[in-house]
Amino acid sequence: MSENAIIGRRSLLGGAAAGAALIGTPALAQFPNLPIPGGMSKVVDLAGQAANVLASMKLTEADEIAMGDGYYEKFIEQSGGRYNSRRAQDALRQFAQPVIGTTKRAFQWDIALIDNETVNAWALPGGKIGVHKGLIRYCSSPEDLAAVLSHEHGHVELSHGVAQIKNKKFVQGMGGIAKQQIVEKVGQGKTGAVGAYFTGEVLTAFEGPIYDMVTSGYSQDLEYAADGHIVGIFDTLGYDNGHATDFFNTMLRLVPPNTKATTSLYSTHPGTKDRIKRLDKTIKADKAPRGAGGVHPGWADLKAEFPTRGVFRLT
Repeated sequence: MSENAIIGRRSLLGGAAAGAALIGTPALAQFPNLPIPGGMSKVVDLAGQAANVLASMKLTEADEIAMGDGYYEKFIEQSGGRYNSRRAQDALRQFAQPVIGTTKRAFQWDIALIDNETVNAWALPGGKIGVHKGLIRYCSSPEDLAAVLSHEHGHVELSHGVAQIKNKKFVQGMGGIAKQQIVEKVGQGKTGAVGAYFTGEVLTAFEGPIYDMVTSGYSQDLEYAADGHIVGIFDTLGYDNGHATDFFNTMLRLVPPNTKATTSLYSTHPGTKDRIKRLDKTIKADKAPRGAGGVHPGWADLKAEFPTRGVFRLT
């Protein structure tokens, strides 16, 4: 699939398919047997072992910061690199500042404009956000972009990265070697002090699955929660939450029906139509006065660089 395809999942470090092959074939014998209760030993189910280790991890804010700091520049490069315009980068930072300023977390927030025509945005734990230039081309109003940023801000603010890592499905994105590292390094306490899980080999082992997680979407419940976060930010900043679903409607026009692949904004689980319906219900139940529009610094410069496309197309 080309760089310019609107949707697509990337799988690093062997991916889920490679991991499944290792588990389902004698190739697993290359890994050392691990002890189990009763003094017996057998070839272990690495996926199950790794999932149990992840579920028991007591991740802290220090780990979230380590993830953001450790992956941010790598993920920017993997996504297409920074867009080569200081003016556009500054405009995006100015635009995002009101949204970021609502945080209650002790993070060093940063946002980067990515040189990628796909319609996507993503956020890492620890306050790092990437926005593809292709997305800005389809934002026809500042509320469109503000809703996207508020959604991604919600993933960070609500520690969704930590929650997703503890989900059993997360381990399915790992190859056999990555699972083995989780069992050996994390499960046996070789990563450092409590609250410092994300160091060295563990950052490497998690890199592929976390890249897939942040660029392709979270679980259904976490996506709903991030969508609801939009309303709270719009209320705080005086934005008109009547426009909070506009960009999701744009995504429906951009993405073909029955599409199975995902981006962090368009997901079949939950479906975009269902997300719009739920978000509309949240907006109707919101008791705060509807904002008049608020202030959107940097918007004019962003639109000068990336005029809104009048024709809907995939790239």
